[in-house]
Amino acid sequence: MHCNHIGCASHQQEQKMDKKLKEGVSVQELENFGKKYRFEIFFVVYFLLATLLTFLFFGPAWSVFLAGVGGILGIWLPKKVEKAARAAFQFVFKQEKATKLILAVVGVIVAFFLPPLVFFFMGLMGGTGMHAAASNITTYRGEGEGGEGQ
Repeated sequence: MHCNHIGCASHQQEQKMDKKLKEGVSVQELENFGKKYRFEIFFVVYFLLATLLTFLFFGPAWSVFLAGVGGILGIWLPKKVEKAARAAFQFVFKQEKATKLILAVVGVIVAFFLPPLVFFFMGLMGGTGMHAAASNITTYRGEGEGGEGQ
């Protein structure tokens, strides 16, 4: 429902957006956005590169196959995948800024030249996430948790 009253909040917000579109975005706003959403930006670029380049180098069959294998392993071994992922992220976050940048470049190179490997890791994390979601529901409903032991 849109209000036609000049002083309402939605009208003021609309005017603010119109002004922003006319003026553009400042460098400071872009920097703040990049700092706030740095992980999301990195992974979006990483996955976008892998998705586009899988057609160029390997064809989608290998990427789909490895995503499926990763998903199966993620469901079968969720604790191990979680532990390995947590260790990898902790390793990266402990590094200096220059080392983090080098690791990010290596990640982009992997996405560029070995996109099916990116899909394998996406499958691993996706399978682990599906296992966690299903386990949370069954535990909540009192049906217990199947799969890998505690």
